[in-house]
Amino acid sequence: MNLDFYPSIEPFKTYMLDVDETHSIYVEECGNPNGEPIVFLHGGPGAGCGKKARRFFDPEYYHIILFDQRGCGRSKPFLSIKNNTIFHLVEDMEKIRKHIGIEKWLLFGGSFGSTLALTYTFHYPEKVKKLFLQGICLSNKSDLLWFFQNGLSEIYPDEFKKFKDFIPPEEQNNLLEAYYKRIHQNKDEVLMKKACKIWSDYELRVMESEMSPINSEIMPHDLSLALIETHYFYNKMHWNDDNYILNNLYKIENIPCSIAHGRLDFNCRLYSAFELVKYLKDFELVIVEGAGHSPFTEKMSKVLIKFLEEYKEKNER
Repeated sequence: MNLDFYPSIEPFKTYMLDVDETHSIYVEECGNPNGEPIVFLHGGPGAGCGKKARRFFDPEYYHIILFDQRGCGRSKPFLSIKNNTIFHLVEDMEKIRKHIGIEKWLLFGGSFGSTLALTYTFHYPEKVKKLFLQGICLSNKSDLLWFFQNGLSEIYPDEFKKFKDFIPPEEQNNLLEAYYKRIHQNKDEVLMKKACKIWSDYELRVMESEMSPINSEIMPHDLSLALIETHYFYNKMHWNDDNYILNNLYKIENIPCSIAHGRLDFNCRLYSAFELVKYLKDFELVIVEGAGHSPFTEKMSKVLIKFLEEYKEKNER
């Protein structure tokens, strides 16, 4: 069983798919056009897809679909938050499925990608064969307070201090709101971009126990991640239910689900994965010792690829 990343591949098809009067989504298809269809759901929201995301999957077996979510990556218009909620992303996925002509597909998502995978499956359970999830993100109030206010601050106090000290003391009791105001509600573009950079750097530095390299320049990725995340998180994911994920799991309790979660994932707590599986009947949960949040580290990627290889071997027979 191959548990290493597959060699780099290029898409056999790329295109822009118009999904409404505002947004056009970048889509790419890789691997075997007649193979088992699987869609990769990136995180953030606002992160976009990279080339390495293609390499989890055996290109001879899987028909690999990747797309950049609204407002980020190669989708247009860049940085647009108009008509940009998780429910819009769900419908974008459905438009992609229909455009390609897929009857049922597999979903593969980590972090916010797991949130999106679950939300799509609540709406279209009959279109999902199986879920492959990593770094479960419930995206509720508890998750947001942990990451942006109290919790992660005790594990990465040095990095959290940089994140907090950008905000005046009188606003530090609600850092999410303070960053939202600076990114969305002011006309100072320099201040807005600086806030986006500090937000993005904080996320990157706490992703793994070994510090990730930080680019000193403000990159497009920094802007899309901060702008779209604050839009989603400040508006409580545009849900009317703080525990939307847990309260809807009864709809998909019988859909098979393989989950990998890093023991040292401080972005999305392992606790969330344990809460999730309480409501599932057909699941596998692997705690990846020594792994953090990123799906691309050696320890985590081997578990995720093992899930995909086992699925392939079971269904090739």
